[in-house]
Amino acid sequence: MSKQDFENLLNKHESKSEEKEINWEEQKIEWLDFIKQFYSSVESWLDPYKKDGKLSYEYKITQITEEYIGTYDVNVMVVHFAEQKLTLEPLGTLLIGTKGRIDMEGARGRVQFILADKDSKGMKISVTISTISTDGVYPKENKDSESKKPNWTWKIALRESHKISYEEFNEENFFDALMEIVNG
Repeated sequence: MSKQDFENLLNKHESKSEEKEINWEEQKIEWLDFIKQFYSSVESWLDPYKKDGKLSYEYKITQITEEYIGTYDVNVMVVHFAEQKLTLEPLGTLLIGTKGRIDMEGARGRVQFILADKDSKGMKISVTISTISTDGVYPKENKDSESKKPNWTWKIALRESHKISYEEFNEENFFDALMEIVNG
């Protein structure tokens, strides 16, 4: 490898590093906004029962520590009804296969709500391979194969024996999930 090849390698790596720089504070703020949206939906579905005095909910603050983002406060929603207690707790945004996750736990188990692309029906693994040229000639990147920017939305993760699929996060599916984990 010549000096020119070495310089080409360094320049190519430098330009890729600049492209992939992540603003972690921005990522945290975006994640906290997604949590607010999630709780807003849940509150709107629970509020008729709260007004009738059939349930109550409150928020407690907990801290999450994530690599690169650091430690930050999040709200944990605690719901009480029919001698039941549910907690809805954000787990983080730097997770494999999702932009973020909130777990709902009850007496009989846990349901996971995840941020996934709106069009996604389940977990999918993709692999990118980068090559290093020994002759200084690099293959052109295929722009057609670049993935589109995700349109993040909340989904319910369904675990089956050999795969994970996603269900739409809506009022009906939320109550179905809730009933799975309470003594109802």
